Amino acid sequence: MAAGSLGPVQRRELGDFLRSRRERLSAAEVGLPTTSSRRAPGLRREEVAVLAGVGASWLTRIEQGRAGSVSGEVLGALADALRLSPAERDHLFRLAGVHLPPDPGDPAAPDGVVDLRLRRLVDGLAPNPTYLLDPGWTVVWWNEPEAELFPLLRRYEGLPAAERPNLLRLFLEHPDLPATIEDWDDEVRRLVHQFRAHATAHPSSAVDELVAELSADHPAFGAAWDERDVEPLAPHMRSIRHPAGGRRTYDQHRLPLPDHPGWLLVVFVPVGAGRDALAPTEGGH
Repeated sequence: MAAGSLGPVQRRELGDFLRSRRERLSAAEVGLPTTSSRRAPGLRREEVAVLAGVGASWLTRIEQGRAGSVSGEVLGALADALRLSPAERDHLFRLAGVHLPPDPGDPAAPDGVVDLRLRRLVDGLAPNPTYLLDPGWTVVWWNEPEAELFPLLRRYEGLPAAERPNLLRLFLEHPDLPATIEDWDDEVRRLVHQFRAHATAHPSSAVDELVAELSADHPAFGAAWDERDVEPLAPHMRSIRHPAGGRRTYDQHRLPLPDHPGWLLVVFVPVGAGRDALAPTEGGH
């Protein structure tokens, strides 16, 4: 977890935040003896430094806004010592410009079942086809309209999240998709370029292993990956050839979930849906 160089404002904000968390925490809350000699509220810097296993002088530099960078290991130790909530820990790492390590238990339960609230979100977006990607781009949940649009998903229904398909593998390995997706070749390259940007923002050993496997197994992936191009997760129009319903056109949106870093909500909105479909055409009434 490498740390980037911090500017003056970031240094000050980081120091102020850490100091505010230290001053709100009592000695009793962390198991330290309470004495009458304390002149200021909260813990002393030396006490936090001992709890976190860092030098008191280093903590002083950070709180005074004089630290050019702070490593993820130090941030994690301080977050634990200061009893930070998940939201506060995330804020601390963002202030320091360091990627927060993903919590392997969030938002999937230990048995691989996707969090109920996320399932309700995906299911509730019907009739728009919608699916959910985890940080490694495994398709861990989808609603009925999505399964109707891509029937191949039905073979994975009922399986735990850990056994569900990876989006990149589906595109590269499923024989039906090139005929289903009109711009399949372009979409494969677009996905790879987007995944490179995603992997940079959310690095992990699992993502590194996936890239190595796909590069070895699929020349199309390896060639697109070696281009080192990146593309944003911008909305774009998709045309799908459906065997039962003919050609369907959608705006596809890949939306990050702020409370679940690295996860993406992918929504297909039919072109012409909503207010655009109700607006009168030029010259109409």
